[in-house]
Amino acid sequence: MPPGSPIDPSPRDRFGPDDHAPGNRFGSPLEATDVLALADRLFRWADDRDWAGPDPYDGLTGPLGRLAVHRVLRQGLLQTVKRSRIDLRPVLGIHPLRTATAAGTAAGACARLSASPVWRERALRLGRSAAAEQSSGRHAGLWRYEFDVQTRWAYYPASVPNLVATTFCADGCLDTGTLDDEAVRSLAHGLLEHLHNGEFFTYTPASDVLVHNANLMGAALAARLARTGTLPGALADRLDDAARGAVEVSLNSQRPDGSWPYGRGPRLDWVDGFHTGYVLLRLERAGTLLGMDVRVPLERGANHYLRDLFDGPLPRYFAGGRTRRDPNNDATAVRMAAWAAERGFAATDFAYAVLAAVVDRYPGLGTGTPPGAASGNRPLWESPRWSIAPLLDALTALHTVLPARNTPPSPRRPPADQPSARTV
Repeated sequence: MPPGSPIDPSPRDRFGPDDHAPGNRFGSPLEATDVLALADRLFRWADDRDWAGPDPYDGLTGPLGRLAVHRVLRQGLLQTVKRSRIDLRPVLGIHPLRTATAAGTAAGACARLSASPVWRERALRLGRSAAAEQSSGRHAGLWRYEFDVQTRWAYYPASVPNLVATTFCADGCLDTGTLDDEAVRSLAHGLLEHLHNGEFFTYTPASDVLVHNANLMGAALAARLARTGTLPGALADRLDDAARGAVEVSLNSQRPDGSWPYGRGPRLDWVDGFHTGYVLLRLERAGTLLGMDVRVPLERGANHYLRDLFDGPLPRYFAGGRTRRDPNNDATAVRMAAWAAERGFAATDFAYAVLAAVVDRYPGLGTGTPPGAASGNRPLWESPRWSIAPLLDALTALHTVLPARNTPPSPRRPPADQPSARTV
């Protein structure tokens, strides 16, 4: 039975010491470097561009975006720009974006290595950049995307904060200590007043749709804020209560196979890799901070993730589906493989096998393959928010939690992909 098949009963056994990924040897500089060197290359590539670049959801930022006043027009334009194998952005007047979310994610990634003065300076610089974008006024304390978003289930303009941007930015700022006490209080109030509906955490202030990865991001952030020691006791208690209730809501939605649907509702019942990764990471963090015993649902979720969202070392986009390359999904798979190995859900070599299987398309790493060459969608792989920052987060986590390994297993060449994602 091949590792990763749907009925494989032993995800922990995947890629033991003598079981490496299939394929040709990796004829690239990756053989002679360690993970930290890859992280440094990736950081330098993005930093040379001031962390500005394309985004999968930037299609509405050009002049045509202002004319797309109907949901169908917005979604059609956004998806056309995102999926096109020819970069339409220059023609449509869409300019590179510098997003707070990329800065916050990268700040947290660099903060793991803050024992090094170089990485500490990088973390502080990015953390300050993310902190400077914290909202004031009506939605004070929260963060937003720098572009309008239209998905199948929601529309939210750039002026409206959302929980995913808020979480990645807040965590990066808290990791780097770049939020003062007043900013932390503003964040705590904003989280409860605008992104919690009394039952669970919502994606945007106007939404009542339960999206599990966002709900658990909110729960983990609320639990973290409650323990900063800088908030009034009553506010900390409200955060704690909201976090516990939100965790229970998502725990009650776990399916018998260990998976979580993207959200509650008939059009939100799919299961994909990177959102499943977000759920597991945030559930563990929230459970640890709140003192809740979530070991059993975590193990069930990890077993599902390793069984149904990998084909050998290559990540699947949708559970049980064929492989399809996406930089955020690939990066999250590296992050999750490191997490699974650290916690005994998978063998250590599995994380390095996943890295070797996906690293060829990311820019700046010297792997011998031009970024996006196989996919024909280079901008997707050059996105600071969707590609570079998530992989930097995965690389610093891998370096921090697992023993060094200078020669990862060979990459597996995937089938041609069909880049697209259902939601931000």
